Amino acid sequence: MIKYNNILIVGIGMMGASLCKSIKKNKISKKITGFDTNSKSLDYALKNKIIDNAISKISDTEHPDLIILCTPVSSYERLTLKLSKVVTKKSILTDIGSSKGNMHNNIYKILLKTKISYLSSHPMVGSEKSGVQNNQSNMYKDKIIFLIDKPKCSNSTYKSLNNFWKSLGSFTYNLTKNQHDTLMSQTSHIAHLMSYIFVQSLPQSIINDNLSLLLGGGIKEHIRLSKSDPKMWTDIFVNNRSNLIKSINRIEKNISNLKKMISESDVNKIKRLLSKIQIKTK
Repeated sequence: MIKYNNILIVGIGMMGASLCKSIKKNKISKKITGFDTNSKSLDYALKNKIIDNAISKISDTEHPDLIILCTPVSSYERLTLKLSKVVTKKSILTDIGSSKGNMHNNIYKILLKTKISYLSSHPMVGSEKSGVQNNQSNMYKDKIIFLIDKPKCSNSTYKSLNNFWKSLGSFTYNLTKNQHDTLMSQTSHIAHLMSYIFVQSLPQSIINDNLSLLLGGGIKEHIRLSKSDPKMWTDIFVNNRSNLIKSINRIEKNISNLKKMISESDVNKIKRLLSKIQIKTK
């Protein structure tokens, strides 16, 4: 069922292109406009009918009913400032960022005297792969979408965006910004950080000579996460640094304790600890 005249997707990478395909598949908008500074990404998206219209300058934007930021989080404020100067009719802005931090509050300030309403989103989807060519048509189906700080927007904005995500087959869940960033720092963000550290710590000889023999189970998952986009994860780590540092400190403490047990060959303590961890999520 068509609900929008024009949806503007800012950033036609893997996530943005996958979102476009989901919008088209569910017939949610008459037109999808894609913005990107990478002309090859726009050409690919047009050629493969992922988008209907391509722009490489924000100033070329035709009035969008809905704008979704799908770029690295460090670009959000700059892009929002540009959008605030060219979008002169009522519109809804959201993003798909994995961390909110100060950026989230600054966007509200930028949009204070505009006709753009803002409600942040975070789809719990993704892949270690990047680029428009790695798009997935069902990426958002049956996935959780966090909606951030519902009380800060109007009921009509919330209802519209909530219905948008549900139209893609997603499930929505409300969180505050602080709840969201704390939760992500303790789960997704620390998991990616530990994956990068794991791969960094592997001797180059293992990578060169033995890695193909070992890519099973847990090692395969660590390797997969470490292939994620460095720009995106640098932005996330810095944007959510205060929460992430707390998670790192907690992990360092736990590693230190286990290291001591291993160095002392304390079999009973190690076994008790591992047993305790094993049942933690059962």
